[in-house]
Amino acid sequence: LIVAILSPILPNMRFISVLGLGLLAAQNSYAFGKPSFAPQSTLAASTTSALRMSGGQAAPADLKPPPALYEGAVAAGVAKGKGSWAKIFKLGLVSGAHIGFGSYLAISVGGACPGIAAANPGLQKIILGAFGLPFGLIMTLVTGGELFTGNTALVGASFMEGKSTKGELAKSWIASYLGNFVGSLFLAYLAFASGTLGALPGSVNIATMKASLSFQQAFVRGILCNWLVCMAVYMASGCTSLVGKMTAVWFPISAFVALGLEHSVANMFMIPLGMLRGAEITLSQFLTGNLLPVTLGNIVGGMLCVMAPFGTTFGGWLKKKEE
Repeated sequence: LIVAILSPILPNMRFISVLGLGLLAAQNSYAFGKPSFAPQSTLAASTTSALRMSGGQAAPADLKPPPALYEGAVAAGVAKGKGSWAKIFKLGLVSGAHIGFGSYLAISVGGACPGIAAANPGLQKIILGAFGLPFGLIMTLVTGGELFTGNTALVGASFMEGKSTKGELAKSWIASYLGNFVGSLFLAYLAFASGTLGALPGSVNIATMKASLSFQQAFVRGILCNWLVCMAVYMASGCTSLVGKMTAVWFPISAFVALGLEHSVANMFMIPLGMLRGAEITLSQFLTGNLLPVTLGNIVGGMLCVMAPFGTTFGGWLKKKEE
């Protein structure tokens, strides 16, 4: 039986054996030229490449040191301030939609867990924060979008360093804000028209809660929110890899959502979506009761809480210029 099974294979085995002996013999002959092992220079190059891939000493730093991180953020602010009104507005449109998509996902997942919210409200808040807004900001940062909340820090810092003018600062903030608003409203309508949220009350409840805040509450929550958002933008700007940027963004952004803080651009999507779905919120409550104080708080959080400490340490804020 064994002979019957092996008989078809034996000819191939003979061929393989002959081929193997031929290669062994040829390895010592001059027909193959130099030995087959890699030269030392090639090994060194391979080792360097491996170190770069594995995070060894030869790898470039994924995160800039603090002084260089600040300088890079200022340079980004300078570049943003140089953009035209049309460019900033158009990139603001897509960034408003990106943040809207993040809010859309957060409402669809974390906002649709009434059972978890009742039994374990802390877990529901983590779910709300982890699934949604982080990916919206990642899309904006990777594609070079214009987000008002991030621009309060970056262009604000370049202005304080004397590298952007008042006109460039105003252009950046106004054009990105308007673009974010239009993009958010557009996506809010599409989300409403899609019917994907069904009869779940999450969007209505979230919008109603936001519109019921006092001016002071909305302002302070706006400060705290953009403190975290701009730390995410600031840290991500100093990372060279996509994984580094995603890590820098995920923790602060998921934290601000879980903490119940207020982001002006996210609210440009969430509150209008709630209004479209039946939330009893007036236009005045939306614009002056929530969006105005949150926007002011976002400016304070981004420019003062985040950039001022770094600017006065690593930059030239409040320092007299040498004549």
